[in-house]
Amino acid sequence: MQFKKLLNIENLKNKDFFDIKSFVMVFSIYSIISISCSDRVYNQAKKTKQLTQDLKLVKAQYISTRTILMHEAKESKLLEKAALFEFSLPIKPLQIIYIKNEN
Repeated sequence: MQFKKLLNIENLKNKDFFDIKSFVMVFSIYSIISISCSDRVYNQAKKTKQLTQDLKLVKAQYISTRTILMHEAKESKLLEKAALFEFSLPIKPLQIIYIKNEN
């Protein structure tokens, strides 16, 4: 019953009835902008999550590589490698020679 009253010819001739067009247009534009912004935020959040997971993986690889390097740089490992080239420890301790810069 209400719908028939809205579609009455006198109501359609009324200019105030069509003022709602501008509201619908503005609301539609606002809705499109809002949906596109929320989609962009969702994609950025998804990308951030993926990058966080990649960061954790890279950190784990870094720690693993650093541990292997520390193990290989131990004095005992270096002495084993030096023995293959027939190097040995010096009898006297090493001396540091300081050189002053001449002008």
